[in-house]
Amino acid sequence: MPRLQKLIEQYKDRQGILFLSLNIDDNPGAIQPFMTEKKLSLTVLPAYSYVTDTLKVLGIPQNWIVGADGVIHLKGVGYDSSEKWEQGMRDAIEKVRSSGANAPMPAATQTITPPGRSLR
Repeated sequence: MPRLQKLIEQYKDRQGILFLSLNIDDNPGAIQPFMTEKKLSLTVLPAYSYVTDTLKVLGIPQNWIVGADGVIHLKGVGYDSSEKWEQGMRDAIEKVRSSGANAPMPAATQTITPPGRSLR
């Protein structure tokens, strides 16, 4: 999540970009203490039922870039803790934005924690 936080900081002044993290931890009360401890300020929504029942997500974490029209332009499963992940996300965001198809386009990043596991 620190790399996600860094990516968010890089885009904080850009219009039309939104980063979200959906959490499926079975204890939503664990979210805020984790965020405080790690000094993270990203938006995390408790979304167990939505993710498991509606989105039917199996692999975690997942990173999506969703256009303003709701179309998923990129869906990646997994996370690389190296700088490659950050650069890959920046490149993908810029590619979709430069295509002009959906300007302005919010980027949504979804990080999902499996049930019964902590965010730590």
